[in-house]
Amino acid sequence: MVPLRTTVVMKTDISGSTPRFRELLAADLKALLREHRDFLARHAARYEGRIIKAAGDGHWLEFPSATGAAKAAIEMQEALRLTQLNRGDDRIAIRVVIALGDIAAQDGDFIGDVFALATRVEAVTPADEIFLTAAARLALTSSEIQTTLVESFAFKGFAEPMPIYRIERRDRTRIVADTIILFSDLSGFGRMMDAGPASTAVERILDALDVLTRGSTQEFGGIVRFNLGDSYCVTFGDAAQAIAWSEHLIRSWEAIRHQEQFGCTISIGLHRGSLYTFRSFLYGRDVWVASQLQSASGKLLAREENGIFLTAAVRNALVGTPSHNRLQTVTLDPCPAALAGIQAYRLLDANIGRQQQ
Repeated sequence: MVPLRTTVVMKTDISGSTPRFRELLAADLKALLREHRDFLARHAARYEGRIIKAAGDGHWLEFPSATGAAKAAIEMQEALRLTQLNRGDDRIAIRVVIALGDIAAQDGDFIGDVFALATRVEAVTPADEIFLTAAARLALTSSEIQTTLVESFAFKGFAEPMPIYRIERRDRTRIVADTIILFSDLSGFGRMMDAGPASTAVERILDALDVLTRGSTQEFGGIVRFNLGDSYCVTFGDAAQAIAWSEHLIRSWEAIRHQEQFGCTISIGLHRGSLYTFRSFLYGRDVWVASQLQSASGKLLAREENGIFLTAAVRNALVGTPSHNRLQTVTLDPCPAALAGIQAYRLLDANIGRQQQ
């Protein structure tokens, strides 16, 4: 007889993936799914969860605790929202089902009625929602996770209607304190648009920039908070890492733009402070300072020139690093009201294109 064990099972699924994935090249799809699997595994591991098998673009995970599984699911969805702000219909959204029941390992796979039930519940779970079976809901610590009844569903293969619950999200403003806030933007992109470029050229530039920006942030410990066209907001926990990523971005972009004959360079502004997020909205004075620094300092650049600019708050965080000795004071004229009283600096490096010569 196959031994059974009781466990918490989670099923994830990417919403609306089929039509979107049909448009991707095989290599791009493979990379996206691998990145998504790693994303799920990281968040699950925080609550002792693990992936036990894949199911298309979805995954089955198990947890020792229903409360832990619920917290992991909440963090997964929150992280997806915060790292894909302003991506509209192009963003990845997941539905999550949490169930509790007996499972067993057999012939290299897992079996149990809980898998069939979770699959049925998944079919009625909207994107960005977390649904639970009655057994999983009873196992929750109610003081930490609040739920509401969705309704009772008559599922195929189950004799009686099943009450299904959803996690009630009580969103509060989240504070990300003492972080490096970075804004990047393409210089010369507006001039190119005014000249009436072919849509294919715009697509090539934006695609290349997106791959480059998102593909390297995790390596340097950064998080892409949102992007709008050719502008990106990225945060880092460490100032030296933020500078290293900025220089990597510019070097890589220089190579791409010369190969592809792109006429756009990059300007970057960095500030150290706090940002606030509420659902998909990101705000705060320090966010505005970083944005205004990038915008104002970009006007100091000549054509074919890149630039990395930062405030005194970032400079202070770089004390003792090689970058600290490569900073030059700059005067912003006109100076935006948001930057009044804030000293700005430029990172000197003659090895990055024509940047800061």
